[in-house]
Amino acid sequence: MRRGWVKASSKPNRLIQTLLFALLLSPTAQAFQVQHGGLSVSYSDPRDRLQLGTVFKAWDAAARDLKALGLPPPTQVRIEAASSAADFARRTAEPANIAASTQGAVISTQRLTALALSGRLPLTIRHEAFHTAQPAGIPRWLAEGLARTFSGEAASDPQGPTGLSRLSSDALSEELLGRNPTRLAAAYVEAARRTGQLVKRRGWKEVIKELGKL
Repeated sequence: MRRGWVKASSKPNRLIQTLLFALLLSPTAQAFQVQHGGLSVSYSDPRDRLQLGTVFKAWDAAARDLKALGLPPPTQVRIEAASSAADFARRTAEPANIAASTQGAVISTQRLTALALSGRLPLTIRHEAFHTAQPAGIPRWLAEGLARTFSGEAASDPQGPTGLSRLSSDALSEELLGRNPTRLAAAYVEAARRTGQLVKRRGWKEVIKELGKL
């Protein structure tokens, strides 16, 4: 009788333990969520908690700068940090070497700690903040170029030829959308160069004003 009781009770316990363990290992599990004003950040790697201060500081500065340009970000934005590069690629269908991807008011990023170790975390937050606020319908090359200029990423771009300077604007957008790993970095640099020249010539506010007419 005692042996039967032990056997019957241990199975559910083992099942519960297995389910809990699988949930913890699931790449879609988000074990932690933090709210900072209208920004929420969810992450599954506990080490990412150490990066939240950097995220909030970069976000607040970007939001202020965007508002000054007449492009305030949405009142509610969510950052979802992946647990690994493979998890990020699975969630976004983007190459694993892309830092982040934004859809509407949802920003999907690589692990926050991985971005911090590569020195890209503040720049990535500013880049994606621009995407949450950019006017709808602007061409891809212009959106990416402006985001890289706004974030400060373009300041460290290589100075040599990109090999894409003769591409039309539409063709450059296609390069960015195509995600060809051998040409993608050059396409980002080329887009930033073109938009950087535009901003230098006309000024941020005038460029943003014109974007609103597209």
